Amino acid sequence: MKTGKLLEDLIDIAQTPKTDFAISMNMTPSGLSKILKGGRLPFLKEKRTFCRQAASYFAEALYGHDCYLKFMHMFPVIYDFSSRYELEMFLACAIENAFDKDSDEENNGNLSHPDREASFLGKKTILNMFCVLLSDCMMENQGSPLEFYSSLPFFDQSYSDIFCRIKILNRQKQNKSVFNHFFDLSSMEASSKDDNINLLSSIVRAEEYVDFNLWKIEKEMNSSFLLLKGRFLMIFSQQLDGMPLMTFVSHKGYLNVFFNSLMRKEAKKISYSGREAAAALDTDPTILSRLKNRHVEAVYNFISIGYLVEEKDIAAAEGSAVAKRVVLELFHSILDRETVFYVTVDAMLGFCSTGKAIVPLFGAVDIPPEERISYLKRFNSFINDKSTDKIRIVNSEQPKSAVFCLQGMNLIYMIDHDYKSEKIHFFETNLFNEFLSRDTSADTRKILDFSPDLWESYLSEMTRHFSGFVK
Repeated sequence: MKTGKLLEDLIDIAQTPKTDFAISMNMTPSGLSKILKGGRLPFLKEKRTFCRQAASYFAEALYGHDCYLKFMHMFPVIYDFSSRYELEMFLACAIENAFDKDSDEENNGNLSHPDREASFLGKKTILNMFCVLLSDCMMENQGSPLEFYSSLPFFDQSYSDIFCRIKILNRQKQNKSVFNHFFDLSSMEASSKDDNINLLSSIVRAEEYVDFNLWKIEKEMNSSFLLLKGRFLMIFSQQLDGMPLMTFVSHKGYLNVFFNSLMRKEAKKISYSGREAAAALDTDPTILSRLKNRHVEAVYNFISIGYLVEEKDIAAAEGSAVAKRVVLELFHSILDRETVFYVTVDAMLGFCSTGKAIVPLFGAVDIPPEERISYLKRFNSFINDKSTDKIRIVNSEQPKSAVFCLQGMNLIYMIDHDYKSEKIHFFETNLFNEFLSRDTSADTRKILDFSPDLWESYLSEMTRHFSGFVK
């Protein structure tokens, strides 16, 4: 972003007269006008003082609760400022970054092949520059999907003060950027040991903003990085005293070398869209059968999965008859066998509100209001004397997903708010089953004991709710 444009936008957000800002900067209105219009830059020797002084002025005018939302059209990647000083430091970094870009352009610098790269030391500096540099690139490429590659240590406690604070404010429904994340399973298990629920939440949340694909590598990479193909590379490291360092590389020649080296790494994709999974199933129909034959130890339903759908309900859905039959058989076996069945209150109420019964690979089946009670009553045939131990109702908010825990494999399933885009992640681990079971059982207030009486009470309440539809 140009320095003049950035300052102009900040003046507009602050709703302050340009004359007042000029006076605070010890400048004449005409001198400020030249900067705002791109006619000139402050003297290089005054850069740091100019940037800090401007940042201080705007931080004083703009800091407040959730003030980061005021900047969403300028910085789509940002964080919630905990103090006026944090906002001031962020704005100083942003103004200085714009100044440096304008200065290089003014002096005929080669921005695509610079003769040196920049490094940033310390958590606060890295947090600020990560947001500024990424936002700058996203604003320059508005409407165009970007292609990211990453091995960022999202779940490493050493970086928790950086990545956990970041917010992405522009959710583009169309042309989502692709984000490919490379991970070593053993390292993920170790780094997420003390904060497992955040691991699932992060995976689910990422899909809201990007087309998130996970790639499993057998050997941990010797560097943590974020590569925006063709634009920049951020490399993260830790110094001897534990201080984090981020190096920003924009030399196009090296970016190509790095990308080619990354593509030669042995990596296995474990993420599939609904269409990709369906295409794989058409190629090899035995995939779901093999999954079905694995023991399903537990299922966690934080969205309304349609276990009770029948063949007639999905007859009109696109997809092969073989795939439909195998999915229905898998659902039936989960209900009929000794699979521990978790479901959130939100998922139960959500179905009654929307009538959406989600069937992986086939999207959502719409159950009309007048048929929802009869649909729910299909569950009666699966209730027996073991149901109290098998069925557990979770009374807490959970990441909007379904987790199928097969023996030695955990599948995470998600679908977007429009019920059109699906994503499935296949993890060859029991990690998610272990921590979800531990999380839900650790607090007895989260679990409601299931009983036939409770189920009848739920059906009665829903029947009263839909009494106007039921004939």
